[in-house]
Amino acid sequence: MKHYPIFLAFILSKGLLGQTPGQNTGNEVDSNHQSSTIEVEMEDNIAQFLEMTDSLDRKNLRTTGYRIQIFSSSGPQAKQDALKNQASFLNLYSDYGAYTKWNYPNWVVRLGDYRTHLEALEFHNEIKSLYPASFIVKDEIKVD
Repeated sequence: MKHYPIFLAFILSKGLLGQTPGQNTGNEVDSNHQSSTIEVEMEDNIAQFLEMTDSLDRKNLRTTGYRIQIFSSSGPQAKQDALKNQASFLNLYSDYGAYTKWNYPNWVVRLGDYRTHLEALEFHNEIKSLYPASFIVKDEIKVD
């Protein structure tokens, strides 16, 4: 079994810990109401599952932000056209994120992960001559 510390963000009272008055476990919250650490034993497979879940959560952190849409099309060739546009952009700007997405009824290509409209606008101004029909959209973005 592995031991993992759990950080408590709430105030524990002696009644919740099931202590009798005067009993000291070393895990009480002091009179300033600060949180404390408690060690919890768990089976190895549960610990591995929790570690895997935490790593997936870190990889999938998303929030609402802005992206620049440079392509949108529907029809039988739309997906291939979207992928070609994405590849074309990445040949010019390999350091930026480019995402192909099915946005019913169209395939779209969107660029970047911008937290603010101003950040998106700065890059949009840089690429506007290459993609004159591009525009800024609110979208779910990846967070590092």
